[in-house]
Amino acid sequence: MRRTILGCAIFALAAVAATAAQAAPTLIYRIDRVSAAIIRNHLVVSAMGAVQSGGWVLPRLHLKEFHIPESDSEVVEFLATPPPAGSVVIQALLPIEATAVFPLPHYAVTQVKVLSQSNAVTAPIGSGPAARLAKPDR
Repeated sequence: MRRTILGCAIFALAAVAATAAQAAPTLIYRIDRVSAAIIRNHLVVSAMGAVQSGGWVLPRLHLKEFHIPESDSEVVEFLATPPPAGSVVIQALLPIEATAVFPLPHYAVTQVKVLSQSNAVTAPIGSGPAARLAKPDR
């Protein structure tokens, strides 16, 4: 009985260590569309893009802490956690999306710029849920 409990404890510890060893969140591969709107006194940003393989989890938008006073843009990074090293995943561009709610930006901010590894997309801040989707320049 003790060996069974000890075996389960070792297995659980190994599983926790493997989960903790996951890679840190990184920028996704590319961004396809971005929308930004002021809804109920909050800035709501939605972004759609692609990652280079399967297994990416926890997509999120991260507001960069710095703000240049003369700038009219808020800068947001599109991050996700890549698959663990050595895992078997599909090798293809796969869609990924995230939405985040941020505090109201500085009064002069009129647009949101979302960053990825290969491109950035800037979208004007709308005033409702039907804000226009911005697409990258081709």
